[in-house]
Amino acid sequence: MTRTLLDAHGTGGFVEPPSLNRAFNLDDAYRIGAEAARHRLRQGWSFGGWKVGFTNREIWSRWGLDRPIVAPVYRETTFHATRGAPAQVPLGTRAAPRIEVEVVFGFDGATGDAAAMAPRTGRAATPPGRPDRVALGAELVDCHYEDWRLHPADAVADFGLHAGLVVGPSIPMTGDEGWRSNPSDALRQMAVSLSGNGEQLAEGAGKAVLGSPMNVLAELGGSRSARGGLDRRMTEYGFPAPPTQVASPRYLVSTGTLTPLVEAHVGTRYEVASDLLPSFSFELV
Repeated sequence: MTRTLLDAHGTGGFVEPPSLNRAFNLDDAYRIGAEAARHRLRQGWSFGGWKVGFTNREIWSRWGLDRPIVAPVYRETTFHATRGAPAQVPLGTRAAPRIEVEVVFGFDGATGDAAAMAPRTGRAATPPGRPDRVALGAELVDCHYEDWRLHPADAVADFGLHAGLVVGPSIPMTGDEGWRSNPSDALRQMAVSLSGNGEQLAEGAGKAVLGSPMNVLAELGGSRSARGGLDRRMTEYGFPAPPTQVASPRYLVSTGTLTPLVEAHVGTRYEVASDLLPSFSFELV
């Protein structure tokens, strides 16, 4: 199945959802995802962080979930936008690409127990309790099942649906002034919007992801759950801890969509805006 999905990624084609086999579950999906991640690293890709998905608790019961899903983000799939001209982002060969607005946290280096853990165990370090920076982001997601018909396990197997991540200008999380004194509440109340060629396409709010994007970090590191964090689950399924992360531990965490998904089109100029974090624009080419 891994080879089939890798081929679909290369051609922009569709495959049958693995969940058509009723025995297929999230355990199987994460093992496929881990095999795909190892393949990409062997091809020279570099680990860039994690994307977290299905962060709306209201839909968990429908899918039998008790936590979000998680998948790798790569430096090869990450693009940075500035406050100036729109970033030029290659869409590549895609099957059914869409865009969603997210909050993206940045960690400039592992510290404390996390830093000591990475070289000793060979596993990816757990993010520290507080990130170094935060930005708006736009994730390009793609689904290789026709009409986006999928179970969460299908999404995990399909590389977490991750196709790219556009990160806007970041601002530091350090300091206790203003909203930084209570970032969880500020990000929960944040309103965001996505526009295309000047037309508003989608709106959302920070509370859409586990009540606040900061809560996603707690879920990832396991600080609020006796089940352990999502990062530990990734290690158990065989996701590699790339040497590049230990040597240069900067990485990103994209926390899940704040808005409904919007179809992505080449030539459209998209603008991501909020009432808290810097806005940015990008064009798909």
